[in-house]
Amino acid sequence: MGGKLAPSIGLSIDGRQVFASEGDTILSVARANNIYIPAICCLTRCSPTLACRLCMTDADGKRVYSCNAKVKEGMTVVTDTPELRADRRAIMEIYAINHPLQCGVCDKSGECELQDNTLFQEVSSQSCAIKDLDLKAVTWGRTHYDPALCIVCERCVTVCKDMIGVSALATVPRGGEALDESYKESLPKDAYAIWNKMNKSLIAHSPKGDNCTDCGECAAVCPTGAMIASDFQYKSNAWELRRVPSSCVSCPSACHLVYEIKQGGIDDPSEAIYRVTNDFHFQSLCASGRFGYDYANKGAKKDEAAFARAVAALKQAKAIRFASPVTNEEILILNRLKKLLGIKLINPSAFALARFLKTFGSVSGRKLYSGSKATIGDFTVSIGVRLSNDNQQLRYAINNALVVKKGAAIDFHPVGDAIVDTMHKNMLIMRSEVGEEEIALAKLLNCFADKLPDNLKAKIDGFVFGEAELEQINKLAENKSGFTIIAGSDLFEHPRWENLARMLGLLERYSPFKVVISPLFANDLGAALFADLDESAEGYRVGYNASGDFALTALGAKGENELDMPALIQQEGTIVSADRRVVPIYPALGYGGWTLAELYNALAGKNDRLERTVDLSAEIGRPFDELRNEFGADGEELRGFELEIGYVSEPVDALEPPKPPKLSGVVLYSARSIEQLKPYASSSDALLASEAFLEKHDLNDGNRVKVTIDGASIWLTARKDKYIRGEFAFIGVGEGWRFKSAKIAKG
Repeated sequence: MGGKLAPSIGLSIDGRQVFASEGDTILSVARANNIYIPAICCLTRCSPTLACRLCMTDADGKRVYSCNAKVKEGMTVVTDTPELRADRRAIMEIYAINHPLQCGVCDKSGECELQDNTLFQEVSSQSCAIKDLDLKAVTWGRTHYDPALCIVCERCVTVCKDMIGVSALATVPRGGEALDESYKESLPKDAYAIWNKMNKSLIAHSPKGDNCTDCGECAAVCPTGAMIASDFQYKSNAWELRRVPSSCVSCPSACHLVYEIKQGGIDDPSEAIYRVTNDFHFQSLCASGRFGYDYANKGAKKDEAAFARAVAALKQAKAIRFASPVTNEEILILNRLKKLLGIKLINPSAFALARFLKTFGSVSGRKLYSGSKATIGDFTVSIGVRLSNDNQQLRYAINNALVVKKGAAIDFHPVGDAIVDTMHKNMLIMRSEVGEEEIALAKLLNCFADKLPDNLKAKIDGFVFGEAELEQINKLAENKSGFTIIAGSDLFEHPRWENLARMLGLLERYSPFKVVISPLFANDLGAALFADLDESAEGYRVGYNASGDFALTALGAKGENELDMPALIQQEGTIVSADRRVVPIYPALGYGGWTLAELYNALAGKNDRLERTVDLSAEIGRPFDELRNEFGADGEELRGFELEIGYVSEPVDALEPPKPPKLSGVVLYSARSIEQLKPYASSSDALLASEAFLEKHDLNDGNRVKVTIDGASIWLTARKDKYIRGEFAFIGVGEGWRFKSAKIAKG
């Protein structure tokens, strides 16, 4: 179940021979083969709801709903007959009852599936009527809901439950008048059922609504204008927007997205991003990807004096320090600058990841890990990763496997998470103590590494853990076949990182687990693989989107020791996702300032000039202009290319006894807020704390707190974070191990 089964079932759809896998539905097979069956309610990757019933087909002479009818060998499916068309037209006529005729000003007009299906089914008249209610619109966070436009297809409810894992939405009673019983006899059965449902139901926040992460996926999947992102409402017609497919740079997932752009206004000829959309059948987005697009370096000019100061700074620099959210092509330029100038290249997070991968590979026998989102099957373990803060795509994938694949999962993390803790009954939460990740990995080796050599088995047996916990894990894994372990950045700079890397390598080599390693920042993996990094450096330093004596910054130059650089949203190039895929990014907005390539040209001279930055893409594996950025009709990811795993010649068997580190004082965790939207932002002026933490330390929301770590103090504002459970608090992302010993004092 870790990947899609090879097609083995042959069937006919509208006279065309197609092939499918066991468990596939007629609708999914039709969609994968570009055969159109009308369906409003059914989302690919999600469970069927039978809410619209438009997907009715004839299968072997019997009427079925193709969204939940499984394929069979030799099946004959007919998708279009006069009877099917008549019944579908009756349903679309019902959907049009009392639907406001405001297409001219509706934000969905031009891309509305209700419009499309009404025209496709040739609905031109209305034969039914019932009095409607005066329905008031509401706003939930970043989403605006107008119940008058809602057809209760339940796509918003389904995607929140099956993909996002929050279940923040539900159907509730509408409170309208009952239908005249005579309609039951005069209407086709399915049309009456749809009308009865619409007349009884609306969408509202469920009891889990407090867990809503404002991802906006509900608005993305809405087929009408009922749910719209609040910041887009009444801003533009869909057909006015220019679409730029690209990749998100907010986290290591590098999700596919589309920037939708037009002129900023009557008095502003420059272009602006009006919204971000996604191919929701194959890719969901979190709030950072959907709403965190406003970070372009606007108004930058080619200041000759500032450029000269930057060139001078690079000539006297002892090191360049850079943040990982840069393109792979920029990383190659930084490597060239390092060689040209004889200086060091610093990136602490990528350096830690690179050494972790090297140790992991020396034991696993593979230079890269073998897992990805696509391998997440019916048994998943996460360790050292705060799923809701670090990589929400992985949380979505785990939740989808729990709900749709009827899977099971274990989360090893010391910090409680209101979302993960309540995702699913088969999500086992094992809250270990801080620093005891070795114990957790030892449990997995004990349970699953059957081929482990005897000398290593003896060492694993020396780890202390209860038999009841092992029994719990083994029972959860019964009858499972798709094993994935997700390892996060808590492990990379852990005091015991080397032993943790070895243990993960042993799991990759001797157990059924495929390992996925989730970095902390966008393109950390690219920096770890392609940058010639040094551990540390002294002396004068130039920072590239990082601190330095002179800064090359995408955040906007503010003084004589800074030079403007383009933000990633203004660049063309590639980044590497946590799935080991090199994916393209494209400029959504223009940029008028200097680039890193121009700085390199000024220093290198005429004999080694760079014409296009993306000409360097071929050094990574493929020319940029050959890269695709799309999904296949069957959901296959066709974006960029996947890096080869590679193998080492002689893997080693190595393991040390556990020695969990001890922290003193108050333990804080280094993490971004779920709602942090900017890819370049890492620090925060807030101490994000659980309710239990605030109570323990006699703090209230809004109190000023002095936080001291390693002798350095900073004043922060205490803020209650509804997602954190247990007695923990978060500070902004910093260097080193993510768990920090601290002293706090109320101001």
